[in-house]
Amino acid sequence: MKRFILLLAATVFFTACANKSITRYEALAPVFEHNGCESAIAELQKQRDDLYGDNTEFLYYFDLGVLQHYNGNYKESSLNFAKAEKVYDDLYTRSISNEAAAIVTNDNVRPYRARPFELLVLYEMQIMNFLAQKDIDGAMVEVNRAQKAMLGLYQKDKDKTNDNGFLRYLTAIVYEMAGEPDEAAIAYYKTVKAYNENILNLPKEAREFIIESLRRSDREDDIRTLKLDDITETPKATAARDLGQEIIVVGYAGHGPILNELYMSGTYVSGGVLNLTYKDGKTGKLESVTLGAPPVAGAGNGQTFHISMSLPEAHSFRSKVNHFNVTVDDRSGIRPEKVMALDKELEMNLKDDFAATMTRTAIRVVLRTIAAQAAKKAMKTDNALINFFTSIGTDVAQSQLEKADLRIALFLPNSFQMTRIPVEAGSHEVTVTAEGDAGTVKVFNFGSVPVKKGEKKFIFVPAVK
Repeated sequence: MKRFILLLAATVFFTACANKSITRYEALAPVFEHNGCESAIAELQKQRDDLYGDNTEFLYYFDLGVLQHYNGNYKESSLNFAKAEKVYDDLYTRSISNEAAAIVTNDNVRPYRARPFELLVLYEMQIMNFLAQKDIDGAMVEVNRAQKAMLGLYQKDKDKTNDNGFLRYLTAIVYEMAGEPDEAAIAYYKTVKAYNENILNLPKEAREFIIESLRRSDREDDIRTLKLDDITETPKATAARDLGQEIIVVGYAGHGPILNELYMSGTYVSGGVLNLTYKDGKTGKLESVTLGAPPVAGAGNGQTFHISMSLPEAHSFRSKVNHFNVTVDDRSGIRPEKVMALDKELEMNLKDDFAATMTRTAIRVVLRTIAAQAAKKAMKTDNALINFFTSIGTDVAQSQLEKADLRIALFLPNSFQMTRIPVEAGSHEVTVTAEGDAGTVKVFNFGSVPVKKGEKKFIFVPAVK
């Protein structure tokens, strides 16, 4: 009986160690939705220990940095993004003890290392934090860090899409602001390459500015290589060059996706195949997938196990805001283009990781199944009733251990949208309207915006609804 009590205690312990992702969303998202950034920041800080904990330290600083960026607290946002970046760097070298614990329990016991797109968004927002503070040198430092991060992601796995068109585009603009046209042209070239290998097409406005920059740098061969030579006129980019000033509006539209659990069941044949069936969250249809299954310690080749498990699955929200309209002085109807789609980024990330995550999880379930059977034999007594409850307790403990890792940033937008508006030096009246299918959601009146000679003035519009 003592063994049985210990088993139940272990079950309760590991259930308590399950991820807090859904709890975190349910506690913080309504505060953000109804009371705004400042209230969400206060609640997040108040419940740090309960909702995040040590293993999700990256997301704590990341979520806090995002909220402070929306709230215009650019210095505080930068400090928290820097802390999140340090957590990521410290975790770059894998912890053997955490990996061992993950084999026994589930992926939630490992420190959260950030998804590739989250890391790249961190650098995007960090760069924009410094631009908002008119600190070009600080923005350049972050540009260099971002490039090292992208290189590191490629070195880890060249088969996955680890580049980001918007980050490359933003980098090019920073180089222009720093007076480095050649570096800007190179970054513009890489912008096209990044969009071509990603899920979002190169925005038309970005295309125009890229062509204008490459032509100005005598890179006609690059234009042909990138197949951009079908456009001969670049009026907006030319006006920006001739006037020397721009107002650049960056809008954050809709609420980004989170993660739900995708339940799967099927057969694992040690040293053979893994075949699982699941219900597609989008279509509602039953789907199946088959992968090669490596041998599992404790099981003979060909030994068959029926398993069930759960994996992370993207859950997108119906956004109240899907686009913006910008008015500058007497010019209205200027619509920013989508430069990054977070729902697509998450779907691509899950697709990239699907086979590896599924195989790792399946092996873990099989190992626990073998261990559970061994535990039942070890705890067997002459009392049939005790044996019955011991068997049930063992099965319950095993099933409670497997929890999908649903950790993800909570406050990212569904999309980043941007437009560049050439202007004369001086003050300009700027209004941005956030709009959705039902019409106007919110009007942002920025009043008279001063633009100095040669300046690129950034305006950020958070409409994460």
